Amino acid sequence: MARIKAGRAAGREKSRPMPPYAYRPGNTPLHRTDPAAKLLALLGITTSVFLFGFYALAGSAVFLLLCAGIARIRPWELLRGIRPVLIMSLLIAASRSFVPAPPWFSLSGFRAGLLFSGNMIICFSAGSLLFSVTTMAGLKDSLEKFERLILGPPAFLLRRTGKPALMRAARKLERPRLGFAISLMLGFLPRFFEIWETARTAYAARCGRKGIRAALALVPLVTGRMIETAAETAQAMESRGASLRF
Repeated sequence: MARIKAGRAAGREKSRPMPPYAYRPGNTPLHRTDPAAKLLALLGITTSVFLFGFYALAGSAVFLLLCAGIARIRPWELLRGIRPVLIMSLLIAASRSFVPAPPWFSLSGFRAGLLFSGNMIICFSAGSLLFSVTTMAGLKDSLEKFERLILGPPAFLLRRTGKPALMRAARKLERPRLGFAISLMLGFLPRFFEIWETARTAYAARCGRKGIRAALALVPLVTGRMIETAAETAQAMESRGASLRF
């Protein structure tokens, strides 16, 4: 009987959907790709969809579908947690469709609003895919290696001058911090969704109502917890002698 209960509990745990922006363990080619290259691809997608319009949007959508298939992730799973972003983008699209004179509707504004909504969906999905196949530790190590590769030659040249001021600058270049700062900043995104899902589950368990009332109750709680998380991270870094000063 105990085995049956344990099996049912394991089945429920396995079937429980993963929170948005959560890492999915795997050994696919996309998991093994260098994290810095995946981050550059994310920056390229988010930049191109806003600069080059519909064709970049369509191409990025096809590219994300292919990458999701390679990573063995269902494409719609990349959209978990998108509801607030989607509501905001649709409101912006509606506002761009409105004109303060008859006929009160702008077709060009409506098209531009739909394009903006599509861009937001693609950017959200691209970020979700990045965090689904990349660990924060791997991203930090990859960014630090990339930073050393870029800053290594200038530091070597500055050290060869023998001048004290330039040698101090060379020592700063030899201790890269930007990669660590970027990985720390990006790490708050999956942490935010984790805290939001925890708060939402606790709110629902207490028979909280859905809709605007739920948002009004959850936003202050999640904001406070994120501030506490940032403070705890800063204290942990200071206790280990770390600093983000360059």
